[in-house]
Amino acid sequence: TRLKLSLQGTKLVESRKIRVGKMQLFAWVGVLLLLCRAAGLATPAALRPSQWDPWRLSGLTASLTEQAPFEDMLKQFASAAELPEVRVQLGKLEQQLSDAVFDQNFMAAAQIRDDLSDLRCKDPAVLAAELRAELDLSVRRQRFDAAARCRDRLLVLRRFLPQYQLAGLWKGNYPNHGEALIRLRYEGDTLFATKVTGDEHVPAGEITFQADLTTPYHDSTICETSNKELVGVRVEVVSLSSDGAQQQREVERYQGEGRIAARGFQHAHFVPGQLFLMDSDVVGFLWLPLGTFVVFSRVDEMELD
Repeated sequence: TRLKLSLQGTKLVESRKIRVGKMQLFAWVGVLLLLCRAAGLATPAALRPSQWDPWRLSGLTASLTEQAPFEDMLKQFASAAELPEVRVQLGKLEQQLSDAVFDQNFMAAAQIRDDLSDLRCKDPAVLAAELRAELDLSVRRQRFDAAARCRDRLLVLRRFLPQYQLAGLWKGNYPNHGEALIRLRYEGDTLFATKVTGDEHVPAGEITFQADLTTPYHDSTICETSNKELVGVRVEVVSLSSDGAQQQREVERYQGEGRIAARGFQHAHFVPGQLFLMDSDVVGFLWLPLGTFVVFSRVDEMELD
């Protein structure tokens, strides 16, 4: 099943996070490959291109937190309008870097690494990922002053991250239930959607869906499960230009859970779902088992008054 959404001016906001390597790493990989071949040994599985997962290339460059004072890094971020293009370029450079390493083209890899490092400074999501990792490490080592500093910086970063700008009233059209209002709010890194307009299945005041905003969902497969009852759904977001031309857009997604219930709010429970950030004022949520996708648009609460 494919749901094609045509939205005027929808922005690409897919974010792929990866930390790329130092020249020393490339050299050691090359040495290991050459030694294996010279000795007639099979290439270790971890070094085979088909096995090397670029998402696991973490901690291979100097951390952004080590490159400049925090306040200076905030000034380098791309604007909300520029972020989509920055993330597209990041994705392309990440793939080029992975290809260069696999081909043992270490000179090219070093150049791509430098270009990628410069571009990563413009995406607040990259710095947020590093700060979360540093926070976890500081807590494990009981360095609570450092952990508190990371926590405070993460709170500051939220105003630069689109997924943390969603609080407020939204309107969507639920199949078989019609138009409904929901309110989005945060508890830590979890987004909760509470129904303002209830129905016979999920009444007002109850959570209709929730999503974990810490890490975008990158897998091209919407759902991987052994449950045969789940419906395979692929959501395509299409932008329309002024001349009517269509362009498919990738959008940032987050793992979540959607609530379903029988009439009278009986047997209420959460099922797997995903939150889609399609624009600053347009989001969507997919209830995977049902194949139900609801689009929500931001509501100006002043107009309601």
